[in-house]
Amino acid sequence: MIWTLTDGDTIFPISDGWSRIYKIVGEMNVNLRQSTQMAPPMRSEWPVAYPDRARRTLSFDITVTFPACSSFAAAEMQALDIPAQCPRGGELKGVNGSLQRTYAQAWIDAVRPKNLGVRNEFTFSVTAVNPSTQTLSTLAQMDIRSVANLYAITGLAGGGATNLDGLVTADVLPGFQVQIFVPVAGLNQLAVFRLFSGTDATNTDPTAGPLIVRPVDYDAGTNAKVWKRLDA
Repeated sequence: MIWTLTDGDTIFPISDGWSRIYKIVGEMNVNLRQSTQMAPPMRSEWPVAYPDRARRTLSFDITVTFPACSSFAAAEMQALDIPAQCPRGGELKGVNGSLQRTYAQAWIDAVRPKNLGVRNEFTFSVTAVNPSTQTLSTLAQMDIRSVANLYAITGLAGGGATNLDGLVTADVLPGFQVQIFVPVAGLNQLAVFRLFSGTDATNTDPTAGPLIVRPVDYDAGTNAKVWKRLDA
């Protein structure tokens, strides 16, 4: 499972399932804690509880092994640096396949390093609240740090699964890049498009200016993003 803790613009990868650099080892321990309001007994033998007013928190112990360092000294420094680099809190996200679990607020309870020679194992203890689950789009499941080769895309506009504008972009960050092989001005070409924040209209005619594709799920208020060709 991929875990990230985001504080503002800082995205801290707890476990990185894309590059397989950081791997979760062992089992992930999860605990739910509940604080339930109760009325103390006055004359009754038993207190009265109000579970509908209870407050809950979830705690996670996520154990991760990091890649081997170049030396024992470097591993010692990593054991000191990673806990300091980890954000104090923020938004916690866990991705498993197409499902993403988001915790609106999370905070670090502890980061415990364990030295294994030139390799370190870290246990991140996190408390989180307000979970929600969503199904990620095809692009959102991919690593934004790489150019996606979308071999199934055969056109620019027209909607649907085989055209660039038919791809879901609502949960995709600006900066995502794709490589496609599509007809441009009647000639099939290899083209690289990048997703930008913007309101530009679609233009598929290279003689009329830069190629721009506005996604079908474009929305000026909630999803103002467009595809722009980079390699023309």
